[in-house]
Amino acid sequence: MKLLILDNCSAVYGRLIELLGGIESLAALSIARSLAELPEKLDQLQPNIIVLDVDLPDGRSLTHIKSIREHVPAARIYIFSNHYEYKAHAVALGADAFFDKSMEFEQLVAQLLADAEQTRQNSQKESIYAAQLR
Repeated sequence: MKLLILDNCSAVYGRLIELLGGIESLAALSIARSLAELPEKLDQLQPNIIVLDVDLPDGRSLTHIKSIREHVPAARIYIFSNHYEYKAHAVALGADAFFDKSMEFEQLVAQLLADAEQTRQNSQKESIYAAQLR
């Protein structure tokens, strides 16, 4: 799993990193603290999971969901914000899920752990398939 977190609050992304640190299938992790950093991070990492805060120092991430989909079409996009009022709009724009920072931190972590497990299982299947082809 390659995870990109777009959030300018070090306490939030620090806690996520702490909780996800022991995941074997977390192959890469990158932090972007502003929208200006986003294109470069997307190009470098090619993440399959992206966690976005709504409010950032240089704008709102919701306006970038379409361009994120163009860069990494298969990536899962999770919005993680205190602005629950944006949930329907975020999903309409293409976010896969919305998690409220004040009440759903554990649910986001559970979703990321489930995604990591799915990545691990897919990697095992690919390894078995590749071995069978040899």
